[in-house]
Amino acid sequence: MRVTLTRAGVAMGDDVDAPHEYVRQVDGGSTLGELVRQVAVSGYFPQMACWVVCIGWNEPATVPIAMLTAPWDRPRFLDDALRHRTLDSLAAERGEPNLFFDYRATVAPEVLWQRLVGEGGGEAS
Repeated sequence: MRVTLTRAGVAMGDDVDAPHEYVRQVDGGSTLGELVRQVAVSGYFPQMACWVVCIGWNEPATVPIAMLTAPWDRPRFLDDALRHRTLDSLAAERGEPNLFFDYRATVAPEVLWQRLVGEGGGEAS
C-alpha cells in the first residue's frame, strides 16, 4: 500500500526542501500506530522536536491524530482505537492515507497535548 508523508520545515535551511514529501510502500496489514512509530525512528525528521501527526485521505492531511516528542517513549494518539486500525481497513473506508508531521516549537509538549485532547475530544493514550 502507498502512503504519502509530508512534514513541516524546522528552519530556513530545511525549508528549501519543503514539503519534504516521501512516498512509502507499506504493508497494508500494519496498523496506523506501527506506521507512525516506524516513521518516528526512521530519521525522516529531527527527533529533538515536537510533532503533531495529521491524517487525510486522498487530500491534504489536516486532522490531528497523534503527537510525538523526544521526552516520550512512543507516539500518543488522540483516539486509541485509530492507533490499532490497519492501513488496509482505513484505505477501504476512506482511500489512500496521507500523513503530515507538523512541527511545533513554541508550546511545551504537555501543554500542547492537553490542548489537542481538549480540541479533539480524544483521550490520552
